[in-house]
Amino acid sequence: YLTRRRRIEIAHALCLSERQIK
Repeated sequence: YLTRRRRIEIAHALCLSERQIK
């Protein structure tokens, strides 16, 4: 349902958002 590339993009976005929160 989610392509590997998409999952990588989402994971990257989550990492960035986590950094901003911290």
